[in-house]
Amino acid sequence: MSAPRKSMTEQTRVRLLDLWRGDDGFGRPLGCVTTSFTFDAELFEEQCLARFLSIQSNPNETAKAYLIEREEKLSQCFACVLVDAAHASPDRSLRWHMLPVTLPSGGVLHAKLTLLAWEKRVRVLIGSANLTEPAYRRNQEVVAVLEFGEDENPAPELLAQCIAFLHRVRRFAPGFDRRGQGPQSALAEFLASIGQRARSLPTPDRGDAECFLVPLTPGGGSVIDQLWALWSGPRPDRAWALSPFFDEAEKASATAARFATLLTTRGNRRLCITAQGRTLADGTVQIDVPDTLKASSHPSLEHAFAIVHPRKELDGRQEERPLHAKSIWLQRDGRALYMLGSSNFTAAGLGLHPRHNIELNLAYLIRDCNSRFGKLCDQSWPEHTQLGDLHKVQFLSDGLIDSGDISEVPALPTAFGLALFCVDAQGPRLELEIAYDAPPMFEVFSKEGTPLIDGTIWARDGKQGIVVVPWESKRPPSALEVLWRNEATEECRAAWVVNVADTSALPPPDELGALSLAELIEILTSARPLHEIVLGILKRRESNGDSGPGSTIEVDPHKKVDTSQFLLRRMRRVAQALEGMRARLQQPVASVEALRWRLHGPIGPIALAKRLALDDPEGAAFMISEVATTLHAVAWQPCGSLSARHINPEVDATLRSLHQLAVEAPAPASLGKYVIKSFEELLA
Repeated sequence: MSAPRKSMTEQTRVRLLDLWRGDDGFGRPLGCVTTSFTFDAELFEEQCLARFLSIQSNPNETAKAYLIEREEKLSQCFACVLVDAAHASPDRSLRWHMLPVTLPSGGVLHAKLTLLAWEKRVRVLIGSANLTEPAYRRNQEVVAVLEFGEDENPAPELLAQCIAFLHRVRRFAPGFDRRGQGPQSALAEFLASIGQRARSLPTPDRGDAECFLVPLTPGGGSVIDQLWALWSGPRPDRAWALSPFFDEAEKASATAARFATLLTTRGNRRLCITAQGRTLADGTVQIDVPDTLKASSHPSLEHAFAIVHPRKELDGRQEERPLHAKSIWLQRDGRALYMLGSSNFTAAGLGLHPRHNIELNLAYLIRDCNSRFGKLCDQSWPEHTQLGDLHKVQFLSDGLIDSGDISEVPALPTAFGLALFCVDAQGPRLELEIAYDAPPMFEVFSKEGTPLIDGTIWARDGKQGIVVVPWESKRPPSALEVLWRNEATEECRAAWVVNVADTSALPPPDELGALSLAELIEILTSARPLHEIVLGILKRRESNGDSGPGSTIEVDPHKKVDTSQFLLRRMRRVAQALEGMRARLQQPVASVEALRWRLHGPIGPIALAKRLALDDPEGAAFMISEVATTLHAVAWQPCGSLSARHINPEVDATLRSLHQLAVEAPAPASLGKYVIKSFEELLA
């Protein structure tokens, strides 16, 4: 008999991308938030989000189907990335938000936290892996998985602490103080809905271990101080530190000495430093650690070393698997404190100098190392080789600079705040926040090179805090380009990330924005996924030599008979579509933006009404009233933070829009009276 399948929290070796995929019992995906230092937008969109949203299309095989499916599913799901400002991606889908994070005192956003929310489950990932191809495909990384649900979960306060951490991080992203629509408001609303769920979770038994969040944020305690507070009883006498990066020379020794204060001051103590290394063909062993660490800070403290080989044999072939995991293990007798996460064994990673990073770690206080959970934690440590005679080992420190000391990439000055694309009654436009202390000379361009703002003119006109730039192109930009001169009068250039005030107002893909009435009815009456139906429509258009909506020339004499003048016959064409529309609208909805997309999107009631008015003007007024009646009867299923107080105003506004469309459509007097009466009842 085969062994039972292990849960994600019980596996010590797993593909990181698999962690983005939910199980059948999780329900619909509601939203995700993730933080990263370095970032690959393509990996996030096509691999991570694709698994989270259960996207079936392959962008490399059926690009149009993938685009349609991605747009549809993202329109119903919140997604936001908080990324270090130096690594924000200028090219991405505007269906998800990106917030660049800049720390005014120095340091970088180095935490790696992912929060995935489904209807019945919340999964939190905390570890060392950035959202990049190397991290998810090649590196040796470490990730802790926390799953929260109604049946069983870790301590609910852990989820609440993760939410609080994300709130602290977003303070350093543009638009934090801006009220109204935008990425910060949408993120705050999503986090509030997760916080509400956290408060309703049951409290679990203590079990074999306790779990604690170990964050590092400006103004907070160092990682060392937090580990000190977590340990109780006699101090540990052994410690292991796993890290791919270290400080340089004497700085590394100072970091190790500060870390050693966690250990007992009595008797012999041992600190084993594990890092990437290799054995050369001549037998020479190398370890990527500064040689200053060979000497300990106290005679009773022994420094030992182990190497993790980057080359691994997988499926009979050698592959390069660089070490990027970071962990700390403290132990005394049978008790241990195991911390894993984003903190390198550096001053910046452990919070030992003012320019430290934002980091996030998870610590397990293990009561019995021989317990099942204790053994699982031990197995998660990467395979390593203990080093003996250090005289035969080469200590290498080249290229081991920690991320907190990286400053080669010119960062966009923080004076350039939130860049927001807005669409409303005032028309499409960019609202660009520029602080009073912007560089004396700067220019803002579109990605195509069109000048948008001249800093000299901006200063002459009074240095407006928000500059409004009308946008005439059909598609909004995902980023702008800023050119300025620094204090040394050197020319600098950086991308200025653009977000959308309301993602439901984004234009749909061209394939969805040009559907005929027959095609729209076909979509609404089919049980197949939207992207499959539209792909079939596009193929049919191509085979018929059709480049857009409209009917092909009929050769069947029976099909040439025009029966559109009979109202009942026309209604039969629409009746099933209305039921299909009702079924789509009644699926669970988690946000106002998702609701608006359903109501005003390319296959919603407004789109159907407009197409009826164009393709069937004689009966449009009556049929639009039927669309409104169907909408009014929808049994909404709000989830997340959405409630009736959010839904009702949106539905009422849509009914008024349908009323206006019906009034504008020609209709016989008797039919017109029916339409007027119907809307009087619906709008009452």
